[in-house]
Amino acid sequence: MFGWLNIFQKMNSTWDPDVLFSYDTVKEVRIRDRRTGRVYALCMLIIICYVVIYVFMYKKLYLAAEKTTGWITAKVLHHKVEEPTQVFDVFDSITNPGEQGGIFIPTRVLITRGQVQDGFCESPNDSCAVDQDCDIGDETVQKTLCQNGRCLRRSWCPMMELGAPETEEHLVDVAAYDIWFATSIHFHMFALDVGTTDEEKPVRYPDAHRPANTYPVHDLLRMAGVDQAQAQKLGAIVNVNKIFKCDLDKNECMMTLESRAVTGDDNVHQGYNYAKQFFYTEGGVTKRDVYRYYGIRFFAFATGIGAKTSFANIVLQISSAIALLSCAVLAADVCLQYIVAERRHYVDLKVVPTEDFSKDELRLSRAALRASLAPQG
Repeated sequence: MFGWLNIFQKMNSTWDPDVLFSYDTVKEVRIRDRRTGRVYALCMLIIICYVVIYVFMYKKLYLAAEKTTGWITAKVLHHKVEEPTQVFDVFDSITNPGEQGGIFIPTRVLITRGQVQDGFCESPNDSCAVDQDCDIGDETVQKTLCQNGRCLRRSWCPMMELGAPETEEHLVDVAAYDIWFATSIHFHMFALDVGTTDEEKPVRYPDAHRPANTYPVHDLLRMAGVDQAQAQKLGAIVNVNKIFKCDLDKNECMMTLESRAVTGDDNVHQGYNYAKQFFYTEGGVTKRDVYRYYGIRFFAFATGIGAKTSFANIVLQISSAIALLSCAVLAADVCLQYIVAERRHYVDLKVVPTEDFSKDELRLSRAALRASLAPQG
């Protein structure tokens, strides 16, 4: 860049071809000045410390690093008994939503049995004070009639309502549930697979001797900051991330698990629930039983972070360090030109132009031409 600046300066100063096309070379000069030497040594020390301490020791930029994602499967261990006799095993309560790493564990179950489609019934979701509050413009769906503070709506009757005699409520304590996570991660850069899918036995958290692959549900809720009593009532959505930090030079991986609850814009847990219906015929009448499950919806995924010493990265960082060393020369030069008291003498001696050799060559060539054209005596 400085070479182009010199050319532009020459073009602005004069159009003499000898000046415009002059060649600049460098001459090494030893400046006997302790102040400038200290500036140079200090800059060299800063650059060396930056490269050794920050680049190599702290940031470890000599390593080739890769961050990748993997797949994870979740398996629920043990079954839960509701006090005093109701049994909820994994086939009755645990549901897989059909995606990898997803699982649902219920904490509260509402059951309404024997619903039939027999006209209209009071809707707990449509309150009213007068009949006009129930007028939706379609009598086939909802009557314009307010009864016991509720509108009469066509539906499966009796409708599910907490506290009603037709609706059962079962509270399930999830403290006994454990989730076994099996993980597999592939590092594309290093062509290496890392995982726990080959482990045949669960290792329950916390285990001081081995990395855990099985976590109690109450620990996952605690890590996510979810209140267990609130989750039992309304449910919750929790993201689980199994992280592998691997030193591929030593063939070692440190495994950790992070759990975080999904909240709304107001940072409030929205809960999670879904319903299942079972239809059957009894006495020629079609009936159904409705099960509404409130519980914990887990989304599990895996993240791998691998690093390995790279010869190419080492060469790159050393090359960058060598290039940075020129900054020490630049700092010393700036100090000599603009800071020290004797800066005028240095500026006068910094650039020493040579004599114009081209004029001598032109004069010699003209003399030779005249000699060749002179008549021979």
